Amino acid sequence: AAALSRLARQGSGSAARSLFGGYVELPPATGESEGPAASQLLPAEAWPLEALIAITDASEKPLGSTEAMQACAATSPFYPAWVASHADDMAAARQAILARDFPRLAAVAEHNCLKMHAAILASQPPILYWTPATLAVMHLVRELRAEGLAAFFSIDAGPQVKVICQAEAVQPLRERLAALAGVQQVIHSTVGGAPSVTTQ
Repeated sequence: AAALSRLARQGSGSAARSLFGGYVELPPATGESEGPAASQLLPAEAWPLEALIAITDASEKPLGSTEAMQACAATSPFYPAWVASHADDMAAARQAILARDFPRLAAVAEHNCLKMHAAILASQPPILYWTPATLAVMHLVRELRAEGLAAFFSIDAGPQVKVICQAEAVQPLRERLAALAGVQQVIHSTVGGAPSVTTQ
């Protein structure tokens, strides 16, 4: 699996991680031609968290993730600071996952997400993926967490919001997310297991 992960990484980081189930860490590249392999921190059943994906814009992104990150690295004054803080964020996330510490994982995940988007926003020209609904979902998650609901958000280079939560929060979160103006769809997912090959 490690050799396949290193090979898959040449295509995308997501592919390299997807060869393992559960909670997976992908170390940063070290100059190797293939990059280091991903490794599993916990199997899916060890911490059964849930995810709700709020779709706020189903159209094609005006700028792909790869191009956006290349522009960010070349022009954003915040990019070096985001990269420099990565190792500490990874260590905190790793420890939180191994300890099943939801509040700690929520804090580091949201902070890292917002640092990435701050760097992207500061690119020249600026890159803005968020829609009004993206912001509305972020505010809602923060409000509900303040009320005691175990949830946090993460956003890739795009307008959709991934809301990670514990099982008891799924139904109230889904209802509140679906009621937000601009949220086109809410998709429910769980932590996936390892890939498998089936025959039909």
